[in-house]
Amino acid sequence: MHALSPPSPEDHHLSLRGATLRPTRATRLTAAHLKTVIKANGMMCIHGAVGLGKTLAVNTNLYDLAAHTTLRFQYPPGYPLNDFRADLAEALELPEDLQPGHRTTQRLIKSTLAAQPRIIVLDEAQTLSNLILEYIRDLWADKQTHLAVVFVGGENCYQRIRSRAALASRICLWQQYAPLRPDEVVDTMPNYHPVWADVSPQDLLWVNDLACHGNFRNWATLTFHLQEAIDDPDREDSSFSRKLARAVLADMDSTDRSYNDHHNSSGYM
Repeated sequence: MHALSPPSPEDHHLSLRGATLRPTRATRLTAAHLKTVIKANGMMCIHGAVGLGKTLAVNTNLYDLAAHTTLRFQYPPGYPLNDFRADLAEALELPEDLQPGHRTTQRLIKSTLAAQPRIIVLDEAQTLSNLILEYIRDLWADKQTHLAVVFVGGENCYQRIRSRAALASRICLWQQYAPLRPDEVVDTMPNYHPVWADVSPQDLLWVNDLACHGNFRNWATLTFHLQEAIDDPDREDSSFSRKLARAVLADMDSTDRSYNDHHNSSGYM
């Protein structure tokens, strides 16, 4: 339930067929940070806007580094502490009849974490209650446990963790994800999906400026619809063109009139 799954096509947004995982400057740094945190039994926080590949980078790297000792949790806002304790006890394979708030449960959780090193990943960490955040800090701070913690979250995750001074002071690594830079777009996209394999750097940058803005989820969404359009036997286009890209974008979001304007198709914009 809380174990990591091996990488699969479903990891990509919209289960984009044909997509491959591509390393970027940010994902390489994530891999290095995770190695450090595991070695040190430390805590780290990875944060940034939605759709930049944070969760996929953490899950994929940890599957390679520590698949059998990583436990992953993700919750909606307001999730109760006792329910989290119960989930943690279940993930640690403790007896099913334990009471989450009982001292015996707490002792068993800590003794189990002392017996084998574990990595706990808390995705969408900005939604966690103060009680859960303090409970995680208490588990980590216990000198008997061997625990690494990875907080992953959206734009306000940094502020959320920083607001808990006792917790923030114990985090040894902070990494902010940012949109792909233009040079990363040109280097990454041709190998990300066959749709972009033969597209010129100028056209890749045009697409990025027009619609994707360095965001992997935006690229996956557009790629999915472009592939559908290219595969449609009723369409004349059988490969990428700016005309096709504009038509697809206009279909994707008819409220955005900029996709229907008449820019010079031979120019950059």
